[in-house]
Amino acid sequence: MKRKIFLILLASVLFGTVYAGGLKAYLSYAAFNTPDNQPYLETYLTVKGSSVNLIPVDDKFQGTVEVQIIFRKNDSIVNFAKYELSGPKVNDTLGTIPNFLDVQRYSLDNGKYDIEFKINDKNSDAEALTSFDQYSIEFPENEASFSDIEFLNTYSKSEETDNLSRNGYRLVPYIFNYYPENTNTLSFYSEMYNSEDKVGEAFLLNYYIRPFEINKKLSNYYSAKRKTSKSVNPVLGSFDISTLPSGNYLLVIEARDRNNKLISKKESFFQRFKPGLGLSLDNVYALDASSGFVNEFRDHDTLAMYISWLKPISTDAEKLYTQSLLNADSDIEDMKKYFLNFWVERDESYPFEAWAVYKSKVQMVNNDYSTQNTPGFDTDRGRVYLQYGAPNVISEQHNEPNAFPYEIWHYYSMPDGQKDKKFVFYTQEIATNDFELIHSTAIGELSNYKWRIWINNRDTRYTNLMNVDDTHYREIWGGRQDDYYYQPR
Repeated sequence: MKRKIFLILLASVLFGTVYAGGLKAYLSYAAFNTPDNQPYLETYLTVKGSSVNLIPVDDKFQGTVEVQIIFRKNDSIVNFAKYELSGPKVNDTLGTIPNFLDVQRYSLDNGKYDIEFKINDKNSDAEALTSFDQYSIEFPENEASFSDIEFLNTYSKSEETDNLSRNGYRLVPYIFNYYPENTNTLSFYSEMYNSEDKVGEAFLLNYYIRPFEINKKLSNYYSAKRKTSKSVNPVLGSFDISTLPSGNYLLVIEARDRNNKLISKKESFFQRFKPGLGLSLDNVYALDASSGFVNEFRDHDTLAMYISWLKPISTDAEKLYTQSLLNADSDIEDMKKYFLNFWVERDESYPFEAWAVYKSKVQMVNNDYSTQNTPGFDTDRGRVYLQYGAPNVISEQHNEPNAFPYEIWHYYSMPDGQKDKKFVFYTQEIATNDFELIHSTAIGELSNYKWRIWINNRDTRYTNLMNVDDTHYREIWGGRQDDYYYQPR
């Protein structure tokens, strides 16, 4: 399920937001298929009721937004919609104004699409704002596959046939992939296709939560069920996440045959905020560091430096815990146990070898990406390299006449299975070697469709890039940014 960040240039990738004047709206979407292989995209739009101008309607008050969405494939429009969406009527404008939800479905074949989304308040003079995204739909005709994962606010049995209902359930979408402190249930829906032909009469359905940084199931968030194959197998699940610490996670759904062979898999990124819940230390304190490779570490400062190097590949809970280890008073034996546990979690069989490989990468990025004030592992380029590995292509432009120096990194594939992902870095002063990440298409990274404005702001030096409209920044793109972005080499 895709959640797009619209027009928030410095936000983290928690959810998609559009601001048009005072208007606040949130958009996400998920791809599904039919038994006869007719894919479609389902869109979920929530408009914050209090951000819409209300006008008198039938002795009450109501707000309305105008929505337009266009799907292009190879520069040709293949589907579109333009409609008005009205919120619920309220008695007055001083009380609580309910949000309003809209779910639409668009028939789209397999392929890669450019999506243009526009929204404006019908009762406001504020200019409509437009945002763009790319999305790929891939449902192999002769292979078992899952739909995207739709996060849910609530679900219940239903015989309705509207856009909120499917397979006997009413599914109210949870638009965000961010779960705040007061949200303690994660519910979701997906579908599996073609299981009858490719899996047999029955298969094992697993779903679980794992840290984004570590490919390891969390034992408290795991479910396995035996399923009978159908042309469409609904997958409806829920987890109590009240004790899930803050951090980045993946919800994973798997189908396996009777021999435990993986048939199909789908993942969806989400972020949890739960302050007060930290790293479980049971495994840390249970380890005997005297029998591990860390027993060779004798110097407190060196070990503290090594622990600081782990930041780019650490979970949020690990980052929080290590703050207490990186001071002169911390106990070196506790540091050894933590360091050993860190690498045992990553590679139980060969923890030392995993550390040795990582250490060599840190030394490389420290040499190549360090700035006057920041070691390479703690810079944006260093962090991306250590977290995802070496990119397949680095397109560098440090001397383009009308642009700040920039680099575009392209990954054909990433360790977590993502394909065709890009990272855009730039700097205002090449001498500093301090390149800032300003856009990425990878899950969990900053998404900023106005990244070209940042690069081409060398001459204009706008102080508020949010106010630069699309027409202007298209005029000043210039250079070869699009060429390197879409055809990396």
